[in-house]
Amino acid sequence: MTSLAIILSCLSAPSILFVGNSYTFGNGGLWTHVKQIYESVETDTLQVDAFTTGGASYENHWGNQALKDEIESGVWDTVVFQEQSCMPVIDPSSTYLFGDSLGWLTTAGGGEPVFLMTWARKNDPLMLEGLELGYSRMGAVHNSPVAPCGIAFDVIRRFYPEINPYAGDGAHPSVHGTYLAACVIAVSVYDVDLLAAGVWQPAEMPLEDGIVLRSAAIQACSVYQQPGGTGE
Repeated sequence: MTSLAIILSCLSAPSILFVGNSYTFGNGGLWTHVKQIYESVETDTLQVDAFTTGGASYENHWGNQALKDEIESGVWDTVVFQEQSCMPVIDPSSTYLFGDSLGWLTTAGGGEPVFLMTWARKNDPLMLEGLELGYSRMGAVHNSPVAPCGIAFDVIRRFYPEINPYAGDGAHPSVHGTYLAACVIAVSVYDVDLLAAGVWQPAEMPLEDGIVLRSAAIQACSVYQQPGGTGE
């Protein structure tokens, strides 16, 4: 491939920026898993990067000028926003105020916001109702995709209890949980065929577990009604 062809290929490659906290940067980074999944199925590369800070909320991210400059640069086709895990339930007004600001900033910069629906705590499955309500509202207002990761975690809880998507604290994701969330994003954003041969999964994960997690991601994306009209 010539130097010009390489440059053109990079310019045309899809790009995605992840904005979140420890839920996003754990287990080597959610963005790394999404990139590996995407490139194991698709023929092009996926440009990825992340802005993550432990415990950060949408409000904290809105206060980060470096992040806002990055979003406004026009470099990123897609920006995935993950709110602090409890905020849509305990203070939805904050989620909406600062999530809307981030979403509109992304649109103004030429990108598409995607809202990552987080998961209920392991010992509080009813928390999912508030999370789904909050993130669905964000998707509806911005006519943008919602990645229903919380619903995928619930699918695992109800139908595949032998697999644990949670770390020891019952809140953060295990490697299984990060992979599950990445599969959901790959489908929600890029419609990646998780049933294709050779879909990437972490080397330390049993093949059977990967199959179950991909199936759960497909099921979650199928049952969730995208509020922005961008669903399957």
